[in-house]
Amino acid sequence: MPISSVIADELVSLPDWVISESIEPTEAQLTSVTTHFNRDTLSRLYKPDLNSVLRGLGSVGISQGSPSTATNVILRGASGGLGLVNFDGVPLFGNFTGFFPLSHYPLDLLDKVTVSRGFNGEQNSSRALGGSINLLSRKLSEEKVFLHTEGGSYGTLRNNLGVGTHNLLGDWSFAGGRTDIFQGISQAGPQNGGVEPDNAQMTNAMLNWNKGFDKVNLDSSVYFVETRDDYDGPGFLSKRRLGWKDDPNGLLNQQTWVAQSRASYQVLNNWETALNVGYTQDKQTGRIGTLKTTKQPYCCSMDLTSQLWLANWENTHQFAINNSPKDAFKMIWGVDTQHQQGDSIDNKAKDHRLTTHLISPLTRTEWVYGNWLAGAEARYDHYDYFGDHTVFNANIGWRFNPEMLLWLKGGTGYRAPAVNERLHPLFGNPNLLPETNRGGEVGWRWQVNQKSELSLSGYIQHYQNLIVLQQQPNGVINSLNAKQAQVWGTELQAKHQWSYKWTSGLSYSYMEANDPKTGLDIPGRPNNQGLFWTQYQLLEPVTVKVDLTYRDGYWADAANKLRLQAAPRLNANINYQVNPKLAVYLRGENLNNERTPDLIGFNYLGVGVYGGVNVNY
Repeated sequence: MPISSVIADELVSLPDWVISESIEPTEAQLTSVTTHFNRDTLSRLYKPDLNSVLRGLGSVGISQGSPSTATNVILRGASGGLGLVNFDGVPLFGNFTGFFPLSHYPLDLLDKVTVSRGFNGEQNSSRALGGSINLLSRKLSEEKVFLHTEGGSYGTLRNNLGVGTHNLLGDWSFAGGRTDIFQGISQAGPQNGGVEPDNAQMTNAMLNWNKGFDKVNLDSSVYFVETRDDYDGPGFLSKRRLGWKDDPNGLLNQQTWVAQSRASYQVLNNWETALNVGYTQDKQTGRIGTLKTTKQPYCCSMDLTSQLWLANWENTHQFAINNSPKDAFKMIWGVDTQHQQGDSIDNKAKDHRLTTHLISPLTRTEWVYGNWLAGAEARYDHYDYFGDHTVFNANIGWRFNPEMLLWLKGGTGYRAPAVNERLHPLFGNPNLLPETNRGGEVGWRWQVNQKSELSLSGYIQHYQNLIVLQQQPNGVINSLNAKQAQVWGTELQAKHQWSYKWTSGLSYSYMEANDPKTGLDIPGRPNNQGLFWTQYQLLEPVTVKVDLTYRDGYWADAANKLRLQAAPRLNANINYQVNPKLAVYLRGENLNNERTPDLIGFNYLGVGVYGGVNVNY
């Protein structure tokens, strides 16, 4: 019997959307802080993309200037350029260090979102040190059709649709959409002359296919997204200060492909072997900035193409212990290979192309024995450019009773800079060094009763050469290594059902991230952040939900001289379920009109009101 089946009933549903009987967590996910969003939950959030879903989650830092721009993502103090976000098991390239276009992945096109903190990179080809955000593309059952349309503030119009079908060749799902923001805000803040609107367009499409045989299962997916964004850029402000300035001519185009195929074969009753191959390409083209040179009327090229090919061979063996259905042992072993290639004519290194090859044998064990859970992982990375490195982690958990679990986890990590972090023409640094970490965590989970849940965890991480995107005293923003960084924090999540109509929840985290030698804070990492929500059913078909997100103020530069202020934001939505196949809703964002930016020199949306219709057949 799979370990996941033995322990599925222990997953604590924190916060409101972390639910579901359909989710079967692995032992490693139980002995760590892992947040799940399933299809049913995503459909009931009535939000367009991942930005508003992830904001306020424990130890997950989300910073964005405007709805269409890339999002700064930081998990437990660390970011990344590849693998911080993964789609169907394929690590995705960010725009540059720590910035990922989360808006390019609408919730309508996803079946599941899993946010993992800490040491879990060996399980999804991601090597990000603070955790990862893992997206699973949507599969529609036969003859299932959905249509979701939404419109509202800033000239926003979003349309997504999909259909599922079945034939002799297998199960097929087709989905796609279009988003237009016709009256968007300027990226640059008003203090930097940001008055000219920045508009955006996005088109995406997805294909899913799977076919099962006697002992073989095949699964493939392809995702495509293309965007066009008005973009501001570097320029001179008052007193010749360099900063992010309004640019009426700046433009960024981005095109991303993600494709993967997985074949699994049941060799024996207790042995499954699987081969997964994947490919992604991210292509950015554009010219931004009002700084003029003798050679060109603009400052900065954004031209960069990043490609990744991967192949992962994995073998899973499962054994019962003492013939007990509740006690089981699982062993996973295999090889992960990756090839990265970056292409940029205008990068600072004046090197047209960079390549990186990786071969990585890995092994993992998980077991359940009585009230004990345990696991261990080890990975050996052989890079053609960065050399050889071994990382490991181990965890152990103990059930006080079926409703309560205590766990400990510790280990090391290693992440080489991706080609896009080294080659990006504006924000890249060809001299970046690999980052490493060591640390541990302790956690406690309690399903108090059917109405109340509580989760508490703490962690400490010591990073060396942490890759950080930061602003320099002269206004230049680029990727640098922080030689030493000490990060520790706590995470609290709770939920309580007051009545069958009324439920509330809380997510809060505290984090300290500083240089142990100077005592200065690592930029871009607030101490306090959280989310409080409450949901009430006014009538049987009408539900109201209100949430308040908060992030502390934090430093934007390594010298701790440029500071962003704290920002609380109030959001709400009301949903009317007309019938099981039709829902209409009204959503309000930033209702308190808190315009404090997340990023120095950038803008932030004011009050926004959106209405939509969701149809499922």
